[in-house]
Amino acid sequence: RAQVSFDRAKTVEQIHHKLFESARTSLEAKQPIKNDSYFVCEVCGNTVTGDAPEKCPICGSPRIRFTKID
Repeated sequence: RAQVSFDRAKTVEQIHHKLFESARTSLEAKQPIKNDSYFVCEVCGNTVTGDAPEKCPICGSPRIRFTKID
């Protein structure tokens, strides 16, 4: 179970890295950051933009386990 947890954490952190890099690039270019909706999976921390998926592609949790971040 520990390996599954670490594998999921690694995948989620790669997603977070891409989101941060996108924001940093926008800031450096003096462009506005997109005002997207973000949803975070309460189970694994997966973060998605737009709408929450039917189930988390990382851990398989249902849509109801996603929290919208404003």
